[in-house]
Amino acid sequence: MARPQPYRRLTNGPQRRPAPTSETTLQTAGRYGLIAVASGLGLAFGANTLEAAQERQAILDTLPAGYTYSGCDEVRAAGVAPLYRYEPGFSERLDGDGDGIGCEPYRGR
Repeated sequence: MARPQPYRRLTNGPQRRPAPTSETTLQTAGRYGLIAVASGLGLAFGANTLEAAQERQAILDTLPAGYTYSGCDEVRAAGVAPLYRYEPGFSERLDGDGDGIGCEPYRGR
C-alpha cells in the first residue's frame, strides 16, 4: 500500500518570517504617543490619590494621643472617613458592624 502524501500548503511563494526591525514594541508605541497618553493618565490619577492620602495622614497625625472622635459626623467633617482600627481617633462606637472599619459608607445591603 502506498504511503499517504502529507498535505501541502498552497502559497504564492516561500513562507518567510518578517525581517526583524530595529524598533522595539515600546518604541513603536511611544512613536504613536500611546505610552505618553497612558502614562499621563496614570500619573494624574496616582498623584491625586497620593495627595489625598497624604492630607488624610496629616490630619490624623495632628490628633492628640488618646483622642477619639465623638461620632461619624465629626470623622466625615474632618475628611478622614472611613477610619480604621489601627488609626488614631478610632473607637469601637464608630464601628457598627465590628469589622475594624469605622464610619464606612452604608451600601444598603
